[in-house]
Amino acid sequence: QGIELNPPEKMALDPYTELRKQPLRKYVTPSDFDQLKQFLTFDKQVLRFYAIWDDTDSMYGECRTYIIHYYLMDDTVEIREVHERNDGRDPFPLLMNRQRMPKVLVENA
Repeated sequence: QGIELNPPEKMALDPYTELRKQPLRKYVTPSDFDQLKQFLTFDKQVLRFYAIWDDTDSMYGECRTYIIHYYLMDDTVEIREVHERNDGRDPFPLLMNRQRMPKVLVENA
C-alpha cells in the first residue's frame, strides 16, 4: 500500500519470563544414605527394651510394664503392654502401633 514503517524494534524484556528461563533451584542436598541398604542389612533385627511406667504418685496409680521394640530395618517403634493373669485390665496388647517417631518433639502449648 506504499506506507513505509519503522524498522522492527527489539521486544521488551519481561522479568517473569526471564525468571522462568533459569533452572529451578534445589534446596535439598543429596543424601548418601541408602534406605535399601539399611533394609537389607538390618532385616529381621529388632532391639527390645523393657520399660516401667511408674504412676504411683496419682490417686489410683500403679506400675505398668511395657516392651519397646525398635525395628532397625525402617526405624520404626512399637510399644507393647505386658499383661499378667487376672490383672483386671482388658487385653489390649499395643500401647502404640508400629510407626515412625518424630525426631523433633513439639511441646504442647
